[in-house]
Amino acid sequence: MKFRWTLFALVFLLSACSSRLDSLIETYEQELKTAQKSMKSLENALDKGSLTNAVLLQDYAEQLGKQKPELAKLAKNLAYNSIVNGPLYQSLKDRIIAVDAAPKDNELQMENNLEEIILVKEAANIRTFNDALTDPINVIADLSDGKLPRINSIDKATEKSINKSEAAAGSQLVGNPQYGQWVTGSNGLSFWEWYGIYALFSDLDGGRRYKYSSWSYKRPYSYYHDYGRYRYTRPKYRYSQKQLQTRTAKSFRAQGKKFTSPYSKQRVGASKLSKASTSRPSSGSFRNASTFRNSSSSSSRRSSSRTSRGPRRGK
Repeated sequence: MKFRWTLFALVFLLSACSSRLDSLIETYEQELKTAQKSMKSLENALDKGSLTNAVLLQDYAEQLGKQKPELAKLAKNLAYNSIVNGPLYQSLKDRIIAVDAAPKDNELQMENNLEEIILVKEAANIRTFNDALTDPINVIADLSDGKLPRINSIDKATEKSINKSEAAAGSQLVGNPQYGQWVTGSNGLSFWEWYGIYALFSDLDGGRRYKYSSWSYKRPYSYYHDYGRYRYTRPKYRYSQKQLQTRTAKSFRAQGKKFTSPYSKQRVGASKLSKASTSRPSSGSFRNASTFRNSSSSSSRRSSSRTSRGPRRGK
């Protein structure tokens, strides 16, 4: 009799597990279709030139090229983000392909798949993508020595003063895996290395290297780090960012020093971002929402309320 009850309990448990897995798969399929529709809408908007910041990014790149011909190639590389064949859009497309090819035979894997496809869906939102283009736009604005105004951000001097940040050429892009990578040297210290097409940023900054430990507490405001990191980062890069932070913190503790996480607080700087950007990423709704530590809706609202009165053009 005891065996029968044990068998019944096991069958019930397996049935429940199977049911949840089926539910996750069904939800994933629905979200996949939505993400693909969002990608198509975004593609059409980019092709038709109806995305405001995509058009502005191309215009800024052209103007900087005329003002400073030596920076024309760098500006052009940044402007590639404004087209369908550019790295920002293609990264989202590659992530959809990768997640759809991932295994779907257990709950944990399906939770990861579902989390990823929802993040891609939100990143492909036209308003969110439009905001994501503000980083390269504002880098070009800074390179123009103020002739081109920043957008959706307070001005450079004010931002630097409030955040006590480093504001060298392209500093908003440091830490964003689309533009470079953190390299750990033989001494155990990690520094930022630009990818080849963006290597000129190093020359513009006198060849100075960003050390991860000091950058972590001196980083400036950027859309990517303060609003878009979860949505616009592949899972493997999110994992490497977490590992680097953990490793550095452990090293500092061993030396009796304090390490400040680059995401310990949200930097001040945003102005009039869309609600799609400032809202909490929703992909954790089916499990522990604390996954998204740096994107709490409350901190987003506080930052938005502090900066929304700033000029639309002005980062």
